[in-house]
This record gives sequence, C-alpha cells and structure tokens, in this order.
Amino acid sequence: NLVQSSLERGSGSWLRVSRRPLPPSPAMTDLAASPLPADLPEGDLPVSLRELYLYPVKSCRGQKADSALVLETGFEFDRFWVLVDPEGVHITQRTEPRLVLVTTQFRHGQLVLRAPGMLTLHIELDQVAAETPTLVKVWSDEISAYDMGLLAQQWFSDYLGRPEVVDR
Repeated sequence: NLVQSSLERGSGSWLRVSRRPLPPSPAMTDLAASPLPADLPEGDLPVSLRELYLYPVKSCRGQKADSALVLETGFEFDRFWVLVDPEGVHITQRTEPRLVLVTTQFRHGQLVLRAPGMLTLHIELDQVAAETPTLVKVWSDEISAYDMGLLAQQWFSDYLGRPEVVDR
C-alpha cells in the first residue's frame, strides 16, 4: 500500500491518505513497502508547507518544487538516484563537496543534470541500463538499485575525476 497525495505549497494544503495500492512501477518493484499505521485516519489531513525541495540525486543540489507526489517511501523522485563507487558504496558531499554544484531539473520526461565545465546530461525517467538490480550500500542499508548506464557513469566520473556509477 502506498500513500498517494499531492502536496501544494502554501496554507490550506491537504494530504490525501489512501489505502488503495498504486499500480506497480518497474523501478519500484524491488522496494519493500511497509504497511500504513492502523491508527492513521483515512481521508484528508491538513498540512502547511512553506517550501518544498526535492533532491533527485542523493547529495546533489536540490530543486524547489511547487508540488510532489507522496509515496509511502517518500516524495516521488526524491533521492531516487544515488552515486556509488565501484564497490557499490554511496558517495556524498562529505567526500565529494563538488556534488553541491550539480543541479537537477525535470523536463519532458527526463532528469537533466548540469555542472560547471560539463555538457548537460539527460537521463530518461522511465529507463534503466541494467535488467536486474544490484545491491548498493547507503549508510548501513543495502538496497537494490539499477545501473543507469555508461553515459551517466562517464559524466560523473569526468566531473569528479574518479570512477563513479549512477544507480536508481
């Protein structure tokens, strides 16, 4: 079961809680969703947001959003992609501070990435390079992720000056 919603900035916003499952997404099939708490009321819950930022690529610069789809696993496309080293361990700004300069934007069904001195990288939202997931380590968790292909890998490797893999 997923919580489906739309959050809009400003007062008078609402969070719709629904116990109906959403159709499966190919990128979400390996995620284990936990059930909603039994005492969570079904229906509309008032919420108020002053600002909303999404971080499509973990540790890269976020983008201000006017709305976001809320899934049980969090906001749709928030930290949906992660950079990992060749051993499958995630990379953060703590070790690569230049990641804060990588900007993200959604346009025409693509994630668009820009960084100083680099050509723009376009990643299709509905495609992955690998047919089967691989395990990657994000802090103490091991998660299933899909390799996003050689172009994304080369782009980040060139930008950071070291081998990188982009996973979803």
